[in-house]
Amino acid sequence: MLPDLKILGAGLLWLGLLFGAAVLGDRRPKIFARHWALIYSMSLAVYCTSWTFYGTVTQASRSGWWLPPTFVGTILIYLFGFGLLMRLVAIARAHNSSSLADLVAIRLGRSPAIAALVTAIAVIGIVPYIALQLKSVAMSYGMLARRQELMAPAWQDSALWVALAMALFAMLFGARRASATAHNRGLVLAMAFESLFKLAAMLALGLLVWFGITVPADAASPVPPPGGSAGFTTLIMLGAFAVFTLPHQFHAGVVECRDPEHVRTARWLFPLYMLLIALPILPLARAGDALLAPLGVPSDLYVLALPLANGHGTLALVAFLGGLSAATSMVVVATLALSLMIGNHWIAPLRVRAGWGRAAVGDLRGEVLLQRRLIILAVVLLAWAYSRVLVASDALADIGAVSFSALSAIAPGVLVAVYRPQLGARAVGAGLLAGSLVWLYALMLPVVADGSLAWVDQGPFGIGWLAPDHLLGFDDWSRLARAVILSLAANVAVIALVATSRFAHAAKSGHRGLVDLGDLRALASRFLADEQVQALFGTDEVDSPASETLVAAIEHELAAVIGASSARLLLTVARRERSVELEAVAAIVGETSQDLRFNQRVLEAALENMSQGISVVDRDLGLVAWNQPYARLFGYPPELLRVGVPVADLLRWNLTHRLSVSHSVDEEVHKRIRHMRAGTPYVAERSFATEDGERVVEIRGNPMPGGGFVATFTDVTEFRRNEAELMQVAETLELRVEERTAELDMARREAEKANRAKSRFLAAVSHDLAQPLNAAHLFTHALAQRLGHAEYREAVDNINGALTSAEDLLSGLLDISRLDGGQTRARMEAFPLRDWLGGLAAEFSVLADERGLQLDAVPCSAWVRSDPQLLRRIVQNFLANSVRHTRSGRILLGCRRLRAHVSIEVWDTGPGIALADQELIFE
Repeated sequence: MLPDLKILGAGLLWLGLLFGAAVLGDRRPKIFARHWALIYSMSLAVYCTSWTFYGTVTQASRSGWWLPPTFVGTILIYLFGFGLLMRLVAIARAHNSSSLADLVAIRLGRSPAIAALVTAIAVIGIVPYIALQLKSVAMSYGMLARRQELMAPAWQDSALWVALAMALFAMLFGARRASATAHNRGLVLAMAFESLFKLAAMLALGLLVWFGITVPADAASPVPPPGGSAGFTTLIMLGAFAVFTLPHQFHAGVVECRDPEHVRTARWLFPLYMLLIALPILPLARAGDALLAPLGVPSDLYVLALPLANGHGTLALVAFLGGLSAATSMVVVATLALSLMIGNHWIAPLRVRAGWGRAAVGDLRGEVLLQRRLIILAVVLLAWAYSRVLVASDALADIGAVSFSALSAIAPGVLVAVYRPQLGARAVGAGLLAGSLVWLYALMLPVVADGSLAWVDQGPFGIGWLAPDHLLGFDDWSRLARAVILSLAANVAVIALVATSRFAHAAKSGHRGLVDLGDLRALASRFLADEQVQALFGTDEVDSPASETLVAAIEHELAAVIGASSARLLLTVARRERSVELEAVAAIVGETSQDLRFNQRVLEAALENMSQGISVVDRDLGLVAWNQPYARLFGYPPELLRVGVPVADLLRWNLTHRLSVSHSVDEEVHKRIRHMRAGTPYVAERSFATEDGERVVEIRGNPMPGGGFVATFTDVTEFRRNEAELMQVAETLELRVEERTAELDMARREAEKANRAKSRFLAAVSHDLAQPLNAAHLFTHALAQRLGHAEYREAVDNINGALTSAEDLLSGLLDISRLDGGQTRARMEAFPLRDWLGGLAAEFSVLADERGLQLDAVPCSAWVRSDPQLLRRIVQNFLANSVRHTRSGRILLGCRRLRAHVSIEVWDTGPGIALADQELIFE
């Protein structure tokens, strides 16, 4: 028994370390950039959940399998299904897929129904698996603390607090950005870190069993269960499917893959990891069966009970932390993946239809993040409730197998989406439904009924081979194997049947509509970061229509935030919003096409108050409605505008009197008529002469649902005129900039000329002044030899020192002139820093002592290649500055090695230099 405080403290400390690893990965990603392939490969071990610590031991105890069959299936996929993994990563990166449901929906025509159905199956399958993690933590804590596993009040349930901590971790490091495909380095690093720890914990348990515990030689080996071959094969298949059907495994392996080449590293490293962590499983099971089973210890808890029974409490605590770590990583990534799937494929379509696509809506990124965080909390609480209410007597191995089997129903849909997407969404959806229903009937119904329903045991209508446990005569198989095989068979059969029928593909709408750049930009700004929006749109005109290429790019980026199917739905709503004015007119015309007189009165009341010109033609291409702005804009004769006049007559009049054409008038009329009959939307600008001068008109046309065409005509003359004036101003501005640049260039050349003259002057002055100073030196030297009195000698020495200082100033002045004139050249040579630093230290030690300072020089054995004189002057300046401005304390001179370089540094206890003034030192 271990104290509660010790257990809780160790658990909190370990969760804190995981939190710290995630923070480090987010804030210092460059540290790990070179090793990211290894980190990615290790993060895949989120697959090894607490079931690996507890459930696999129970499985080995029952069957005698030394390697869990689900591990075998996963290893086989990485060794022989490498092409599938690479293809999944490539598809996800190409389409910005944020989840498993998103990828399947994208490949099947961005079907919202498929995405919602895959999400539903994922929720049904993964919530029990999350509950397994919570139950394992509660069971292991109870074992360490020697507490009975009773139904405690909710607030006393350790699983609840663990669940809330896991939810908080997922919210902080999973739901941080609106874009779900932006790689979460902190989360991945934390998962890799915990993978190493749980491997170390499991191997430590193995060492205890191999070398620290004696198992009786007559201990019986586990007896394989009945139908073991079918069960083993089924579990291998479930393990293979789990690589791409478990939401958390898909997120870790596909969504978080930054480079497809990293999968090549994972191809060998991840299987090796699984083999290593599986090595102690069977020895633990055999030792537990021999030593603990007679005492009534559940096999799920052998990994904790064995070290406790042998006096290794610390090792038991490490095993507990390994299980806690495995549970935490799975819950965090799984809830993150489910929050994306539920938010993008259940909630987002409803929100788009309810108002997300409207122009008045503001920035929605915060709402998207809040939605994900609430979903994470809801999923965790749902799993916790499941762990309390429904799984009180289930072994952990059974819960894990049930979850794997439920999610296997998605596997055929994923494979069809990757390799045969042309089979269609309807076929895959029907297969998913059929497979899931068979799984519910064959596996879950007997569990829920638990003998209370006679027809479940005897079969519907007394037909025995229809009973779930005898379905189709597979009596010798285990319930799990029978449910999985029959579910997959029904799934594949229904997909093939529907794909070959006439119901395989839904009819596609040919009308897409137009959307302005301004509307599209406003839509993108609600979900994307400002820098993303700027990069996508640049400086394009907001009033022009968006190209299909740009619309596709926006849809690609939105898919990372709200899913591909919801992104397509959002843009569809935006297209409808853009043309709402035209569609309102079209609806009026369509509803009243049987009575032209009534049409005339309604349309006159609706259209005359609009500033745009509008014309509406029916399915026979006859004019049925117009307004006065339209008539004034083109100057039609009154007799030409009447209900029923063929639109061809109006086009011919325009081409003859207003517009200039390169081909014959009849050819142009026929071309425009063909566009109207085809129902092709268009946007165009036309220039033509009127009595008031040349006018520019923007023409937008949209087909009506019931046939016919509606067009708007907007006078954009003033806008284009202002645009031309701005372009002219821009051109003249360029000329002025060129002139100013030439003036600045001339001023620069004159300044350089003056600088060269100054340098020559300084050189000449320095040379001329140096001669009398040299002579003065000679005189003072001769005078010093003649004077014998000490007081006179001291005066002569002072004069000599002053002359030396003057020479140094002139020498510096001469160096400045040489530098300006480009005459000074560094004389590079190799020399040791030890003597060089010693000379500097000796020179300045006297000055430092006079000011009451301590100057220390750290010896350095390095050799450098530089100009010793110029380098000496630089360091002299630094030392002189330190001596001059340091009031008390010490000065330190030394070197710091930087790989192939050396940094010479002067440290002091002076006031320092303000950050804003540091650049001035080198000017």
